[in-house]
Amino acid sequence: MEETEIGEVGVDKLNENTHEKAKEEKHRAPWLQWLALTTAIFAVLGAIASLRSGQLANNALLFMNESTLKQSQASDAWSYYQAKGIKQITREVESETLTAIHAPTELIDKSREEANRYKNEQDQIQENAKKLEEEQKELKEKSQQSLEKHHTFAYSITFLQVAIGLSAIAAFIERRRIWLFAIVCGLVGLIFLVQGFV
Repeated sequence: MEETEIGEVGVDKLNENTHEKAKEEKHRAPWLQWLALTTAIFAVLGAIASLRSGQLANNALLFMNESTLKQSQASDAWSYYQAKGIKQITREVESETLTAIHAPTELIDKSREEANRYKNEQDQIQENAKKLEEEQKELKEKSQQSLEKHHTFAYSITFLQVAIGLSAIAAFIERRRIWLFAIVCGLVGLIFLVQGFV
């Protein structure tokens, strides 16, 4: 009879421990489920930020390449402008020399016409060169803007990845405070993400 009582007390004790353990698991489970959900959200936001960051980096490179091309074209245009200027001056000197030696009027007029033609061509080339320089500046500004936005998304990715890492640690060692800090990091990442789209 005593053995039965001792056995029953042991079973009751075991049953009581099991109920306490179940209550602990029940209370612990909700925050772990929220941890899993927030981690998944951070991962999705991180993927969005990563995609946008990559697009902006590509745009920045593309704009910078186009800017470099426009700069090269403007440089070529200015060289062409100088060549036309040299030809203009040469024709003006030629017409003055022909005038000084009392050459036929036809030669003097032809030389002056060529000098004027070179001057007009030079004006068009100058206009084109300035236009190319402005396009180059605009493309360079677009590149800088894309790069700045890229950095904003990169900061978002960093904070979201830290949040995911901290969430994993919180789940592994079951520390709610670490998860709360992960949420703060995730919110900072979300702020950068929203700022990037604005």
